[in-house]
Amino acid sequence: MNLRRPLALGAVGLAAMIALSACGFDYPTDRINNITAGVDYRDGTVDILNAAVVAKEANSGTFIATFVNGSPTKAISLQSASGDNTAITHVDATPFTLQPNTLLNLAGDKGMPVSGTFALGQFVTISFQFDDGETASLSVPVVADDGQWAGLDISTPSPSTSPSTDATSSPSASSTS
Repeated sequence: MNLRRPLALGAVGLAAMIALSACGFDYPTDRINNITAGVDYRDGTVDILNAAVVAKEANSGTFIATFVNGSPTKAISLQSASGDNTAITHVDATPFTLQPNTLLNLAGDKGMPVSGTFALGQFVTISFQFDDGETASLSVPVVADDGQWAGLDISTPSPSTSPSTDATSSPSASSTS
């Protein structure tokens, strides 16, 4: 009986199986990988994505992020936001409600102004309390209001020229004939 042929086929099959399953079951491409300066919180019903404090100057900035309600059936509301009372002493958060499977991006005029004692490049801690009892606490970077973050710090007004008077306008006078 010739055993070489089945043995050779078995070896080829084994080599093919090893080559096709070389990565195992924990593929790096299956993991979330966002290349950005912001941080993500994905441990609760509400995900907080690409979170950062955008600042034009030290000690004042705007928290921005995208809040995503992962519940397919329940609306969730933000009740409050607070700093750690060291670097962030005040967060001006307007409560909002996220309907099921929706998101809210705070970039632009919906950001949350923050103040405290912090500088560009530092990480600061901000906590969020939701009406379902969940709390999310994040350590977020303080980034400069330029590049991809340009114009997102609404906490301090942009430098502008002094108010001007329009030479062509004058107080209206009623004309009577």
